Amino acid sequence: MGVTILLLLLCATTVTSFKKPEVGVYAYFLMSIMAPQYIWPWVFEGIPAFTVVAGSTIAAAGLAILFGKVDLSVFKRKQNILLIILFISFNLSDIFSPFGAYKALTSSELVISTFNTIILMYFVSLPFLAKERHLEIMMYCFMGMIAYYIYWSNEAYFNFDASRFGYGGRLYGPLRSPYRDQNVFATLFVVGMPFMLMGVFYFKSLVIRGALGFLFIFSLHSIILTGSRGALVGASVVVIFSYFLIKSRAMGILLLVGFISAIIYQGGQLMDRTTETIESAREEQDKPIDPRVQSWEVGFELIKTYPLLGVGVQRFQQATRVHFPERNPYVAHNTFLNFSANTGLLSGIIFLYFYYMHFRYFRYASKNGVEKYPFLEFANKVLFVSLSGFYVCSLFLDLIIFEAFYFLLMLNLAKDIIFRAKKDSENAVVEQPIVRNKNGMRIHPKRLKEG
Repeated sequence: MGVTILLLLLCATTVTSFKKPEVGVYAYFLMSIMAPQYIWPWVFEGIPAFTVVAGSTIAAAGLAILFGKVDLSVFKRKQNILLIILFISFNLSDIFSPFGAYKALTSSELVISTFNTIILMYFVSLPFLAKERHLEIMMYCFMGMIAYYIYWSNEAYFNFDASRFGYGGRLYGPLRSPYRDQNVFATLFVVGMPFMLMGVFYFKSLVIRGALGFLFIFSLHSIILTGSRGALVGASVVVIFSYFLIKSRAMGILLLVGFISAIIYQGGQLMDRTTETIESAREEQDKPIDPRVQSWEVGFELIKTYPLLGVGVQRFQQATRVHFPERNPYVAHNTFLNFSANTGLLSGIIFLYFYYMHFRYFRYASKNGVEKYPFLEFANKVLFVSLSGFYVCSLFLDLIIFEAFYFLLMLNLAKDIIFRAKKDSENAVVEQPIVRNKNGMRIHPKRLKEG
């Protein structure tokens, strides 16, 4: 039954995409970010659903461009130019790597293939999401994906499904999915939290607001289940930023009190992990408090040695073995260092600049009347807070192929394009006829409207 439904959905999506390419875009991100093929593998087994959806979306977008149905001006933005530079640096670093071919636990071929697909689909999708209605639907789809994973993780906890928990009782994502690592899985909840939290203050329906409130609470519980300390810091930043953006100070204070209470009540396992790490460091004085500290030291040294194109995609550990044989070869444990040490310092700078750029988008909209457009105001706050949470998590994790990040970049740029278009429309000068009173004095157009 499940296979039949899947085949029908794939056929419907493929056919509809050629008439409405945005439908293919929605379906693609459902497949890539939610990754249902890993949640229900018995349904998707033997069916190349991802390939079908991505291929039909690319074909439909190509035809739309060919027949002039797409506004290509959206590609002229700085973010797109920087992504192309990042794409070039990424691939050149692999071609000219001083360490040749190297097979890590996650191969460079897989990382490059995933990254290239992400960038390709970003450019395919952007023109179709730079419309308010399409952006709105895509954001609601993302909220639905996060809501399902909140259910999935809490269902495992309340039903005592031990198969989803690993060493130390930490919750894993679906097997073989992009979220198999607990820290990456936790990051997904961090970037999803603002959608639920801000939605409580955006939607008018009490039922929807109540449901989103519960989802926000249980998203925090999902993070605690993963045992990710970095994600907990990211969630803290999300809550603090949200506090300053929520118009109701009473609700903001209630939010902070509730968040702190939840950490005190349920965050014991995170404190236990931190205590164990510190105790282990005391027993072995030469051992850093956390492998991340050693990774960061190595990362900065590798950047100094290979500033142009880095050591090559996914070769951080191999470079550590060669240049620092006395140290354990850990991964970078930091997205900026991963970009900079593996693919060149310019890549790392671009990664950091993206956040500055989107902060400017947020400030521009906030200072130029975005509150006149309720959905765009909601999107402006949600996307900036979500991106902030991601960047905090990126301080502790390698997230160079975390697709939700590039998804947020795309949505935020689409929001900025839509808002600036509305702003330009408002500021358009309409030539007014010159009208004079009986004394020959010119009457201002505003006074004409006022009578």
